[in-house]
Amino acid sequence: MLFIPLFRSFVLKKNSCQAQYGQNLTTIFQKLTMVLSLFVTISLYSNDKITLGLTGVTLKEDIVTLMNFKKYLSEQTNIDVNLKFAKSYSIMESFIVNESVDVAYVCGSTYVNLDKLHDVELLAIPLVNHNPTYSSYIITQTHQPYKGLLELKNTIFAMSDPDSNSGALVPLYEIMQKGYHKDTFFKKIVFTYDHGESIQAVLSGFVDAASIDSMIYQAYINKNPQAKEHLKIIDQFDDYPIPPFIIRKNIDPSIKSKLQEALLTMHNHPFGKEILSSMAIDNFIKPQHISYDKIEHIKEFIQNYKKKP
Repeated sequence: MLFIPLFRSFVLKKNSCQAQYGQNLTTIFQKLTMVLSLFVTISLYSNDKITLGLTGVTLKEDIVTLMNFKKYLSEQTNIDVNLKFAKSYSIMESFIVNESVDVAYVCGSTYVNLDKLHDVELLAIPLVNHNPTYSSYIITQTHQPYKGLLELKNTIFAMSDPDSNSGALVPLYEIMQKGYHKDTFFKKIVFTYDHGESIQAVLSGFVDAASIDSMIYQAYINKNPQAKEHLKIIDQFDDYPIPPFIIRKNIDPSIKSKLQEALLTMHNHPFGKEILSSMAIDNFIKPQHISYDKIEHIKEFIQNYKKKP
């Protein structure tokens, strides 16, 4: 069975552009629910079953890619893979803790939180441009005069999730490093709970700018090439450890081994390679020699931050 959470709706009454954006939000998730409801869970595989959790680190509007990913894993592992979507990273954390999700593709910040509880371990790491790192992009519409994050004071700014590294923590860390506080720097912060929705909020003019996962940005442009001419990246912050695939530590080792092998060899299969391309990923590697200490440091800095006089 597939779980589709209700997306946070915005009260958009100020102008027709805002109203249209709110309608778009509803439409996308209605389509997602309707399409996924067409897939009847008929097990063609072994008795092994796992639930794969997906969060804002995927482009949720790309329904075909998400369903193909599920199909690929099921076929390669002979395991019945079910999908479970979470509106927020904190909800996904609770799913993993209560064991309603077995494997998940999560933000590095989520992994840092769960690692402290000793509930999970790294399963596989994506490579992008041959590196296990990604960036936080600050984007606006091309006609906007802004040239960097610090020029966005008193603007309406979109963030994906309060605990998203690229979508919230990085821009907050950067302005706090300069002595600012989010409550006084931005005119308003809008949480979209989805990087794709943050991009659309910028395109629609609902917000002035947004912070975006570089992988999701590329995946969005790949799917919507016409959007590129309307967007510009005015700032970027690089070399953050990439969102990983994680797995609960108490999962059957044989299941873990099958899933890991399917991910690590995905780029060798034409079907798998096509899915990876849609997700703007080169391939997966074993979780060796990667540290999420940089994200942990940012989280601790923000939590302990005190506004300078």
